[in-house]
Order: sequence, then structure tokens, then C-alpha cells
Amino acid sequence: MIVDAHLHLPCYDDTLVTLEDKKIRLLRDLEASGVDGAVVIADSELSSPIGTPKECVELFADTDHIFVMGGISPMIDYEARLIQLEDYIKNGRMIACKLYPGHEAFYMDDARLEEIFLLCERHDVPLAVHTGWENAQYNHPGYFAKIAEKHPALRLVICHLWWPDLKLCYQLTAGYPNIFYALSSLAHEAKRAEQTRETLNDMARKDVERMIFGSDYGMCGIKAHIDLVESLDVDRSGKQLILAGNAIRLYRLAWG
Repeated sequence: MIVDAHLHLPCYDDTLVTLEDKKIRLLRDLEASGVDGAVVIADSELSSPIGTPKECVELFADTDHIFVMGGISPMIDYEARLIQLEDYIKNGRMIACKLYPGHEAFYMDDARLEEIFLLCERHDVPLAVHTGWENAQYNHPGYFAKIAEKHPALRLVICHLWWPDLKLCYQLTAGYPNIFYALSSLAHEAKRAEQTRETLNDMARKDVERMIFGSDYGMCGIKAHIDLVESLDVDRSGKQLILAGNAIRLYRLAWG
């Protein structure tokens, strides 16, 4: 079984005009890649080619193996979005929340974020956070260590492991059992493949239960990320945890 726990609606094909077009393409590509379930991540913007939380919730309301994570930003209609996401979570229409520091100019020690931390704690849903790549100063792993210590009941998902410095990210956060690691986009840069694999193998020897498969589809390829997991020096049961079991447990996914 494979659960892609980090993907978006495709937005780089001009032939896909409507959200329904993008949904059809996404479902087709998931099936072709052998993916059994997925978490679609909505944007924090009020309007977006990958869909807002409201648009994604409504778009996949009839699709029981696709789950929605809602984007939110302290810089964009924050209080209204907090109310909206809490309503979706309480009604079982959303399974997690997502922050985009680095894509947006706020730091993870922004005092306003306390409200989203408390919301996720209150309803026991994970909070995923974009890290690394450009503007990585906004989402330095040191912030996550402090947040995890202050909020031990909050389940934090570090997306992309602060790429390219996966090793430092893991070193600074490994001591916090409420931190999880989404492997999304890590197969995107082939020139760093061996360094990436080395760090992931080290993580798998110690914390395979905290590694979450994700492709960042919409921008990255699914197959390359499956191949990355399959290339790790991990037994079949460990690979199955990464590819599906950990996400099912973390996000409490059920379908079929």
C-alpha cells in the first residue's frame, strides 16, 4: 500500500483549466503510480491554482481515499481562516493544517502562530510546515525544537526536512517524539541523491516510525519518490511504514 501524504493539485499544465480538470488528472496519476490514498494540501492564499481549503474540501467531498489538509497564514485573513479550518476539522472534512513560512515572510517564532498551535492541539490534528529551499531562515529547524518542547501534545510535520541540510534538521529535532518528517520533494534534486539517501538511511535506523512518504506531486514526480524509499537500506516492513503505515497512523486515515 502507498499513501502520498503530501501533494497538491497540478498547476503547471495550461490544458488543466478548472479545479475539476486538475482533480481528474490527479486521480489518474495516482492510480497510474499505484497510490492507494493521498493527502491534498490546499493553499493559504484567498485564491490559488492549487485550491483554497474550501475549494479542496468541496472538490474531494465525493472521493473517500483523498483527504484534505488546509493551508493557513498569519498574514492572510488569519482569524477567519482559523474559524473555517476548525469547523472543517470538527466536522471531519479536514485532517490537518499547513503553514508556508519561507513562501511567506513570517518566522516560526511569530507569536501569532500560537493560535494555530492551540487549534491543532485542541483537536489533536497534525500541523505540517514547509521548510528549506529558498528563504529557509524563516523555518530553521531550531524553531521546531522550541515549539515541540513548549507544545509536547502538538504533532509537528517538518516537510522537506529543511532541504538541502537534512542532516542538521534531523540532528536538531530528533529528540522530540512529537516531530515527524515528510520526505516530500527530496527526490527532486538528483545531484544530491546520495547525500539525501545517507541521511534518510540514518533516520530510518533510529526513527522509521516518524518518516512520512510524500511526493509533492503537482511540482515533483511520484515515481521518483517511491523509488527513493525503495532504495533505502530498510526491510520490507520498514518501507511499508514509510510508504503508508506512518501516514495512516499520524493522520488517522480510513477509507474503503
